[in-house]
Amino acid sequence: MKQNYDVRDFFTYLGYPSGDQPYWSENLRSLSVYCRGDADNLRELLEPTPFELADDRFVVQIADFANATPGSFYDSGVVIPVRYGDHTGVNYYFEYEDQPWSVAFGREVWGYPKHYGEIQLTDSTSRVAGSVRRAGEQIFGISMEPQDGYSNEAWADMALYPHLQVHALPEANGPGFKTFEIVSRDTSKDFVLRDKWFGPARLELGSALGVNGVQLEVVEVLGGEYSVGDYACTVENGISTVIDDLLADRPEGQPLRASTAGE
Repeated sequence: MKQNYDVRDFFTYLGYPSGDQPYWSENLRSLSVYCRGDADNLRELLEPTPFELADDRFVVQIADFANATPGSFYDSGVVIPVRYGDHTGVNYYFEYEDQPWSVAFGREVWGYPKHYGEIQLTDSTSRVAGSVRRAGEQIFGISMEPQDGYSNEAWADMALYPHLQVHALPEANGPGFKTFEIVSRDTSKDFVLRDKWFGPARLELGSALGVNGVQLEVVEVLGGEYSVGDYACTVENGISTVIDDLLADRPEGQPLRASTAGE
């Protein structure tokens, strides 16, 4: 081993910043389509996770981080409201980005379940549309038509923060996990909204949006929202907080079980 080696130098090799580094993205464009799902279907999707369903509505999103200070990328995904003990927030259940470094960054540092996808987002005064594809197959497509006077009453009460994610690292030589933390992030406190539009929306879901044979189902499309604003991941609010560690103080050989947080 090298003498006086600083393990933090390895981030240079990985090609993404550490989890305590702030970043910004001005003029962030974001298209969100709000849906009502089937509660039983959503619970079944959440079964392999430590989270409980908090609402039968969910959101399908695409965001353009073209001006992000670490580098340009697109983000997209399906966001489901969840509870963990006394904590209520949302979980990025499916997520796709178009840059390898940003996929690795979000997945390895904060536990976002990111996969690679080819993402587009186009806008005009009459229509906003986006799609996520991989290997020639559509994962999902969303669109909306901005409409004066269109009401967002059907989803105005939904809180899309904080994000509650599982930050997990599998064992290199065993069947379990070396790390299994529940983390919370809330960058909304530093977001500066510039413009927002509402309107009727459309949604197409591909077969990739499923886990263990369970496909995401849509009961009703409630509407769409297109916004432009300045995003900030600050030291004060962008860095994640570990709210539970399911492996902390666990005797060797004891099976992993749910934490008693909030019980």
